Amino acid sequence: MTTPLRRTSRSLGALLGVLAVLVLSLVPPVAAGAADVPGSVTVAAPGAGASAKVTVSKVSNLVNQTVAVSWTGFQSSSATRLSNSGDSYDVSTKRPVRVYQCRGANPSSSSDCYGSPGFGGVAATADHPAVPAVPAFTYPGQQNAYDANPDGPSNWQDTVTAPDGSGEVAIQLFTRRESAALGCADDTPCSIVVVPNYGDADGNGATELSLDAPWAWANRTVIPLSFLPLDVSCPLTGKSVDVEGSPVAARLLASWRARTCTLSSGAVRIDYTAIGEPQTRTDVAGSSTDVGLVIDPLNAEAASDHGVVYAPVAASSLVVAYQIDDAEGRPVRDLKLNARLVAKLITASYRTGGNDAVTGNPFNLFHDPEFLALNPGIDWPDGSPGNHPLLLADISDTTQALTRWIEADPAARAFINGKPDPWGMHVNTHYKKIALPFDTFPVLDQAQSDFFQPIQELDALARQTSIAQFPGAITSIENGVSVISKPPRQNPGSREVIGIIDAASAADFRLSTARLLNAGGAYVAPTNAGVLAALAHSKPNADQVTRTVDLASKDKAIYPLSLLISAAASTKATTSVRTSVSTFLDYAAGAGQVPGDEIGRLPAGYVPLPSALRTKIEAAQHALKAGYQAPAADPTPTTTPTGTDTPTEPVAAPPVDAAPPAAVAEPGVDDVKQLAASTTSLPQPLVRRLLALPVLVGIGLLASLAGPSVALLRKVGKGPAWLRH
Repeated sequence: MTTPLRRTSRSLGALLGVLAVLVLSLVPPVAAGAADVPGSVTVAAPGAGASAKVTVSKVSNLVNQTVAVSWTGFQSSSATRLSNSGDSYDVSTKRPVRVYQCRGANPSSSSDCYGSPGFGGVAATADHPAVPAVPAFTYPGQQNAYDANPDGPSNWQDTVTAPDGSGEVAIQLFTRRESAALGCADDTPCSIVVVPNYGDADGNGATELSLDAPWAWANRTVIPLSFLPLDVSCPLTGKSVDVEGSPVAARLLASWRARTCTLSSGAVRIDYTAIGEPQTRTDVAGSSTDVGLVIDPLNAEAASDHGVVYAPVAASSLVVAYQIDDAEGRPVRDLKLNARLVAKLITASYRTGGNDAVTGNPFNLFHDPEFLALNPGIDWPDGSPGNHPLLLADISDTTQALTRWIEADPAARAFINGKPDPWGMHVNTHYKKIALPFDTFPVLDQAQSDFFQPIQELDALARQTSIAQFPGAITSIENGVSVISKPPRQNPGSREVIGIIDAASAADFRLSTARLLNAGGAYVAPTNAGVLAALAHSKPNADQVTRTVDLASKDKAIYPLSLLISAAASTKATTSVRTSVSTFLDYAAGAGQVPGDEIGRLPAGYVPLPSALRTKIEAAQHALKAGYQAPAADPTPTTTPTGTDTPTEPVAAPPVDAAPPAAVAEPGVDDVKQLAASTTSLPQPLVRRLLALPVLVGIGLLASLAGPSVALLRKVGKGPAWLRH
């Protein structure tokens, strides 16, 4: 049973405002058809055509994420793709379409839309009256009406309409965190605005002006948006737990912590910080955090010294995400990669001009015979995906997981060691025989250092991939002066970007992900079934909880970059801390495993834990309740003392309802198949535990909850950009 979410008066006011706009709108919604995606909204677009419609893939419960905006019944554009980059304006294509994110549920002009360049106006003539100017995007504190956007790169998107009148574009939505000037939040409505420009381009900038001209704006279609709360308002009293660690869990913790402190029973305030797993292990060993989220465990000595126990909390995966359009401008939806191709990418082994380290190699991935053999039937573009993917700069267990997969593949390992592939391509000589695995991507080829630049923070890396923009710098000469600038965003139809990120970010930003080759010879996507199969065949570490994928397993269902994130906590902590950690684990094992986009649920990109792994959580809670137990000395064989008639009593078996022992069953194939078949609801045993949870936790918390609660509120924790402080 789902507990209703609490709504603040501000959230209710924002919702009523959005409803009022919808009721008064002159653009009535169109009934959803059978092909519509759940959560999508379709509205009529009379300004674009008599039968025109616009569909947005998601309009509520939004965070910093990408949505798809599509349309039908528009006038077709004069080209199949735009000729400009994503940060400039096309002055040659007729009838383009622009999609904006704007302030308010019904913005009055493009001045309310992020990235709008404005309109210069038209002077009066004998035949036509003057057309007033429209200011560029306005924001508080603006000194110059034509200043650049205050918060960073624009998120508006221009694109074209196909000959059949249809079109689609993906736009990353900003919350107040990413764009304070837009200010979108649960208490501040925003909208998507689709503007068709049916004016003709004259080659002298007319299209640039016309896109925000009053006559183009008059044909707009507006779709209101609503966002999840950005700030977590929690009572200052009650249980709290400090959690830090794996950025792969950031979107999950952002969802959980917005809910856990408002529960009527079993409430706990989560203070969360996303940091690299290696630093987290150090902090757990140093007792500077209550819970550390890790993929790989602490070393055995540190774990033993601090009485560390582990509890699995999340299953997810590392993915090779991409935005690639074919030679005709159509998005590529299916991609296969093996470990050797990924090794080529992360070692910058494709050819660049004048670089002896890659002499004789293909110019880019799309000219690599190995890649073409794996991905036939596609007219690949002539450009280059930067000759490398967007990579994480931080020290991370995810990089260890990726390079373990490469090391485990004989062909990839041989390539790194200097053996050319069957077509003669060799590793970038600066990376030859580099030790694997490693936990941070080294930049060893200085000839490529201007554009082969890993990005700090997993969330920033994902957002960069989502806007199809490479890091690094471009040097150009203007009026005899060297000018250094960032590479421009790539427009739909001309995108060639690959990024290695986490599955949850890829899901939020609607990024396609590659199928990867496993040891069984199958190319597997990062689906629930693929992750669960990997968990079923994973190899437990000495602690019997944390685990890594068995990269030698021949099971064809395994996704090789699957990840299990575990909570590490010390049994030497105070009773209060251990109780709070156990309460946090209650939520992680129960309501936190229910998929959904509401606060408190398991977001897309995470996989509900199988029952055997949830049992590991119960074992950790049992150990936390008991507190630190010094390791027992090596047992000495004993015998019944001589001269007694009373034999030694055997230890009684624990009753059925007792806490489980530390050693429990591993997740089996049948368990995985059961959960893979249906991951939208919890298994019945867990449902029964959830129903009993309020009573059990209520008894345990009665003393601490007896005092008066304080209504003061505060903001806590860190997460992805949409919930970061």
